[in-house]
Amino acid sequence: MLLASDHFERCFLDFIARRELRVPRLRGSGEILGYASHGYGADPDDIEWIPASGKATLHSYAVYRQQYRPDFPPPYNVAHVALAEGPRLISRIAADDGTPLAIGMPLRARFDPAGRLEFVPDPTPAA
Repeated sequence: MLLASDHFERCFLDFIARRELRVPRLRGSGEILGYASHGYGADPDDIEWIPASGKATLHSYAVYRQQYRPDFPPPYNVAHVALAEGPRLISRIAADDGTPLAIGMPLRARFDPAGRLEFVPDPTPAA
């Protein structure tokens, strides 16, 4: 039996696999759901996945200096980001140009060549 939370996570991951960042919204009220909610209490048919702006704000981050996976050589950043639409998620920040990270800095989403979601510093503020 597929649980509502499994369906919610599968939808999110299916969009990410297509290189689309989307946020879940209740059809009736228009309320944006957080990813951590897994849609609990909502009928999966009442949730629509709308395109996210890609704008985000850095909430917190850590620099990993130990290699845990071969495809992430250290050092690399793991961040807690808040999307402009409200939901928060954990992702990687790619500061390719050496921009120092700062809590509250604007970010934008992108997908790396392997199709993984990551964020980069954005000179335009999150709305």
